Amino acid sequence: MGRGIEAEGRPRSGARAAPAGAVLPLPGARWLGPIPGRLSAALDALGARMAGEAAAEMGSGRLILWLPAAFAAGIVLYFGADREPALLASGLLVAALSAGVVAARARPLLLAVLLALASAAAGFAVAGLRTALIAHAVTAPPSFPVRLAGHVERVERRAKGDRILLRLDGRPVRGLDHPPELVRLTLRKGWAPPVGTPVTQLAQLLPPLGPAMPGAHDFGRGPWFDGIGAVGYGLGRPKPAPDIGAPPLPVRVATAVDAMRRDLSGRIRAVIGGTPAEIAVALVAGDRSAIPDRVEEGMRVSGLTHILSISGLHMALVMGTLFAAARALLALVPPLALSAPIKSLAAAVALAGGAFYLILSGNDVPAQRSFVMAALVLVGVAAGRPALTLRTVAVAAVLVLALSPEAALEPGTQMSFAATLALVAVYEQMRPLRARPRPDGWIARGALMLGLFFAGIALTSLVAGLATAPYGAFHFQRLAPYGLLANLAAMPAVSLVVMPAGLVGVLLLPFGWDGLAWPVMGFGIEIMLAASDVVAALPGADQRVGVMGEASLAFASLALLCLCLLRGWMRALAVVPLALALIVAPAPVRPEILIAPNGETVAVRGADGRLSILGARAHRLIAEQWLTREGDRRAADDGGLAAAFACDPLGCVAPLPSGGTIAVSRRAEGLAADCLSARLVVTRDAAPHACPARVVTPAVLERTGTIAFVAQAGRAGRPGPAASDGAGSDEVQRTGDGPDGAGGAEDAARLLSDFHLRAAPLATGPATAPVAAARAEDQAHPRAASAPPEGLAWRSLTAIATRPPSRQRPWMPVLSEPSVAEDPAALDLESLAEDAGDPR
Repeated sequence: MGRGIEAEGRPRSGARAAPAGAVLPLPGARWLGPIPGRLSAALDALGARMAGEAAAEMGSGRLILWLPAAFAAGIVLYFGADREPALLASGLLVAALSAGVVAARARPLLLAVLLALASAAAGFAVAGLRTALIAHAVTAPPSFPVRLAGHVERVERRAKGDRILLRLDGRPVRGLDHPPELVRLTLRKGWAPPVGTPVTQLAQLLPPLGPAMPGAHDFGRGPWFDGIGAVGYGLGRPKPAPDIGAPPLPVRVATAVDAMRRDLSGRIRAVIGGTPAEIAVALVAGDRSAIPDRVEEGMRVSGLTHILSISGLHMALVMGTLFAAARALLALVPPLALSAPIKSLAAAVALAGGAFYLILSGNDVPAQRSFVMAALVLVGVAAGRPALTLRTVAVAAVLVLALSPEAALEPGTQMSFAATLALVAVYEQMRPLRARPRPDGWIARGALMLGLFFAGIALTSLVAGLATAPYGAFHFQRLAPYGLLANLAAMPAVSLVVMPAGLVGVLLLPFGWDGLAWPVMGFGIEIMLAASDVVAALPGADQRVGVMGEASLAFASLALLCLCLLRGWMRALAVVPLALALIVAPAPVRPEILIAPNGETVAVRGADGRLSILGARAHRLIAEQWLTREGDRRAADDGGLAAAFACDPLGCVAPLPSGGTIAVSRRAEGLAADCLSARLVVTRDAAPHACPARVVTPAVLERTGTIAFVAQAGRAGRPGPAASDGAGSDEVQRTGDGPDGAGGAEDAARLLSDFHLRAAPLATGPATAPVAAARAEDQAHPRAASAPPEGLAWRSLTAIATRPPSRQRPWMPVLSEPSVAEDPAALDLESLAEDAGDPR
């Protein structure tokens, strides 16, 4: 930035001195208009200082810390593609950009740009390579049950039922052209056999569960990357199958680990009992399936749920305690202390203990991520280099994302690295404080250490809470405003009692003296639960928020990176993306109608602005996702959840906010009346060929996933032929389901338009008589004879498919073309929109 006045107030060489009080233009920013001289000097001085700091940043090599962010951005771009990118093209792009990096070494600015692009291209290519290496078909589930045979590789005993992972034995399965290798099945509670058991199981396979609505989390992507080719539920108990043969190596390893985990869990439950025992099992063995829902919800509201997931906190406490204990014990032996590198030996002991804890806790992705980070710290300690630095975080991020690129889209990964990045950045800034002299006297030192301990907990909770808040709001639509208070009350017990006692219990288990440690661990857990209950009961503890847009999360992430990776006045640049995050924070237009893939769970926005959901119990997960993304505290089993719907034996109807009604048909006998009375009909049967309403059937939903209908702003008209000129033409709605689901372009054609409907909506009271009367009236008075009142306006609605027809990725089932001959109404979105402008 050019300067008209030197920072010291002297005129620049070759420039005329400006008269006092003169108004000087700011070079490069003429659009700001005239700027007073002092303000111009201040801005110029600030610009010069920031330019100098930017040059220092580039010269110090700290820009390399931004490369993992570019690497992650490339992964997100890969998952946002509509079709599977060509792996060869991705590799050639990486090679070309890498060559450009080598050629641009003498030009710092160009080098930085090319390095960022090369990192993004590398992330894109690595994600494609990972997909290609584990590629497997998604099994198309038949409509009838199938008999599966194999070995149980994993068991999850949950509060409401069991879930097993079955590794098939490779024999043909009747009804499946290509049987998958792994199948996940849900069983009744208590029916799951032990890991390693050879069984046969009659099962009903289900389609992969995708996003609950556009922009929601894709529940089918994670299992696919885990190698699971099909999901479903068991019909009856599993039957022993001793003739299957020897279990494969993965099952044998899983059997040995599960036996160890079951023995440890059983010992803990025998000594402690109750909820503290289940939490202790979750912390030691990684099995949190038996924790009561009430307890988990209380910890989620209070901001303590992070304690239940094996993550950086647990790895740090376990490996840190092992390192300190091993180093102290080795220091007690004078020959070792004087001649051996006891710090390196202690790091090796801690590394081995951390690896054992990783296996014992289930080897989940969050635990793997934390182990990699802790291992890098220990390697740095053993090498005598500063371990807890931003470079360590950067290396850990690249390693984790290179091994599991799909983890970049998971909430746990995003929140874990956000918290770690912020904490390490703050730690680096506070490092000079550690060099200050400590007070004399053991009382003063003890008081200082106690104060620093609680101050550290408070600072850690505050920094981590602020860093992860945008991701919690984006993925879960909730905030924990009292998280700092809860962590201040609970974390001393967790850090000083719970985790050390758990570690001692595991170490004493082979010697039979572990019973001394588990009660101590249970006592600490009771303190944690008491703090959680008190904080969760405070007014306003459970804060719900609406859906946060993807752009807002991206800008918030950029602001966090600027705050953590830049130094000095350069951090002020974080204000720009932070302001943009707040500007674009309002969520997209909320849908007025949602139709789940099963065709039975349907939601309509009521007059109070909340969703009224019919059939929520038929698909609890999707209904709860809809409510969560609305910031709605109601549960799927809420008695008044379907208040807007009026039902009779033939079906249910509800008024639409945009005008008209929606009918959910239960029996084919009511379809004719529904076609005449409703604007939209959802049915599992074939609708009459001349049905005037728009019809959604399972054949449509199979190809689109959940369908969301949004009102078109400013698109309103009087029902009837006059309102359909142009308004009923086909329209393509492009949208993205974000970094979580896909981010690709959608082709969703309009299903509804302004067409001739009854002016008076059907009755919506609880009694079925008005519904039957309205249907009878519709049958007696055809639509053509029913003139709407003058001036009535209905808004146009646009359908947005969760899985648009243009999108196909390997983890999505490949669907065959629908047969129009079998069901004239079962067409895809575009064919349904072909007659959208027909006023009939």
